[in-house]
Amino acid sequence: MKRRIRTIGFVLSVLILFFMPGPAGAADSTLKIALVHFKATYKKPAKNLDALEQLHRQAAAAGAKIIFNTELAISGYSFTSRDDVRPYTLTMESPSLKRVAALAKELGVYIGITFPERDPATDIFYNAAAVYSPSGQLVCKYRKTWGEIRWARSGGAYQKGVFSTPWGNIGIAICADSYFSLIPRMLALKGADLIWVPANWPPGGTMPPEDVWQTRAQENGVYIAACNRTGMDRVMDLSKAVSTVVKPDGTPMFIKRSDDSTLLFANIPLNPKGKLDSGPRLKKLDERKVDNYRPLYLEPWTDDLTRYYKLPEPGSLSVRVMTASSQQLDMAAIEQQAAEAPSSMPTLWLLPQMTAKALDTARLQNLAEKKNCAFAVSVIEKNNAPSFLLISRNGSSFFQAETGEIPYQLLHFGPACVGMVPMADLRQPETAIVLAKLGCDLVLISEKALSDADLRFACVRSIDNVAVAAAGNHRAIIAHLPAVHGQAIVKKAEKGALCTLELDTHETRSKKFYDRVDFDLLLAK
Repeated sequence: MKRRIRTIGFVLSVLILFFMPGPAGAADSTLKIALVHFKATYKKPAKNLDALEQLHRQAAAAGAKIIFNTELAISGYSFTSRDDVRPYTLTMESPSLKRVAALAKELGVYIGITFPERDPATDIFYNAAAVYSPSGQLVCKYRKTWGEIRWARSGGAYQKGVFSTPWGNIGIAICADSYFSLIPRMLALKGADLIWVPANWPPGGTMPPEDVWQTRAQENGVYIAACNRTGMDRVMDLSKAVSTVVKPDGTPMFIKRSDDSTLLFANIPLNPKGKLDSGPRLKKLDERKVDNYRPLYLEPWTDDLTRYYKLPEPGSLSVRVMTASSQQLDMAAIEQQAAEAPSSMPTLWLLPQMTAKALDTARLQNLAEKKNCAFAVSVIEKNNAPSFLLISRNGSSFFQAETGEIPYQLLHFGPACVGMVPMADLRQPETAIVLAKLGCDLVLISEKALSDADLRFACVRSIDNVAVAAAGNHRAIIAHLPAVHGQAIVKKAEKGALCTLELDTHETRSKKFYDRVDFDLLLAK
């Protein structure tokens, strides 16, 4: 009997220890967030709110502390005019938003919701997001900076867009705001370690949204929680659109789609103090070379960049990027491919990084004279930093600038203004924009090796008004985006194959810079 009592007592003590709460102040190891991947019904706000409430209750019951929604979750998206959207606009005092605030308080969670906002003082409309705290208080309102050309004004460049939680700072970038690199960069500079991206972004294409979101996470060292939608809007089929949560190193925690509304959960790791880890973000920001970015604020608003910068007359340029079939390209392989290529137009050959010993510049210059071509390459001596060369019929020129404000020199070949930078510099979003604002048509990268992330960076950088070509020993890519929201042209090659693109520099001279940003914040030391 006594033995049985001792056994029961032991079991009870173990159960008490197991279920007993931890010591006061003990930090959670993860933050559970929910993304409401929602099938919004166009122009049916009451129906949408009812469905959203049920999904939010399920998310809170599953342990989510923060619940993020998609772009214009309450109303649907594709409005055609101010008159069309007006019946669905809300002020901050509207019953629909008060209902969301009350739900956040009831459930004890943060809720980020999106809606068409009407400013009662001006009757101006915005694509807006609001975040309510577990006490039901509005802790952040953000207006999409990109705006909607048919009905919504762009939000101001100086709005904060960041709110504080017990786990750290969170930023907001609505859909296309994440497309333009300087908006997520500003949020990182304001201290955001997680960025919520409510989106209405169709799937697919040569530059899918998940590639953009992975790039934005990695270049800033932050988590990206991109909450897309599903279903059919008025004109867009988003039934295959993806939502994702991306780690600060650019790797996704998940990339998911659903034909119907669903909840997607992510457990974000916290540091021992129960906070989002700021280390990756601070490291990325510390790697910035702000003194190289001073031309970032320039506004070359002209339709004739050719005359403005005295650039070569635009035309067609054949861009050819070589890869090696073995460890490294040799001169014989370079000569053979260049000799066999047609020479109907100026041809720029980009080579992977080579040692000075392996490169014979005299032979390449002789070939350039015969074939109306030039060779761009990063050349490295033992234990020395690489030199970036353009070898043409006129000899060798350096892409590095000996004088001037930035260390990059733009060189002219055929119809193109060309620059070359290290891959490490291209990983910073400011670099490509600076070069583009100075008239660059094509940015070249010559490295020993290229990772998957490097290829993604090269592709996404074409958003910034430049074409990008990158060469590694076994991989190559050329990316060009003819219009701001156009279809990217992407060419890739591996292991001895050739990557080619005919680039029309009329397209790269037509630059539309996205400058609704805080340059003081971006350029402060």
